[in-house]
Amino acid sequence: MATEGDQQAWPGSSAVVHSLPVKTTFRGTTDVAENFSRHMVRTEGGELRNRLRGRTLIGREVVLPQSYVLACVSFVPRQQQQQATEAAGRLTSSAPPSAQVEASAADVRVTAIADSLCVWEHDKQPERAEALGHWLDLSHAIHCAP
Repeated sequence: MATEGDQQAWPGSSAVVHSLPVKTTFRGTTDVAENFSRHMVRTEGGELRNRLRGRTLIGREVVLPQSYVLACVSFVPRQQQQQATEAAGRLTSSAPPSAQVEASAADVRVTAIADSLCVWEHDKQPERAEALGHWLDLSHAIHCAP
């Protein structure tokens, strides 16, 4: 759990999160600043504009309430961690598919945190961003009301 004061202790505390309307099987990394963020334009109305693979993207930044944080996590099952340790030096692993692995909180690693999220859609205003904003307002009113 992170609080406002703890945010500086997390690695990557200045992360920028983008929710893009794409499906991919790519599991590697890319230089987001070079390949995406540097082309982003903010209009006078606060709307974000960009292009991805030649298609126009329209985005909106959703800023989380002060007491909220967005956590980016990775999942490494303990069984897989143990097998990797035992099989050090071998090239293969007999780890079961993730759907068959029992998960616990110990299997989740926080890799970055952020206080906002950019939601994108192809050629239209991102409706998900508006719904997320309403949910955040409602959640904040319910859980943080005096």
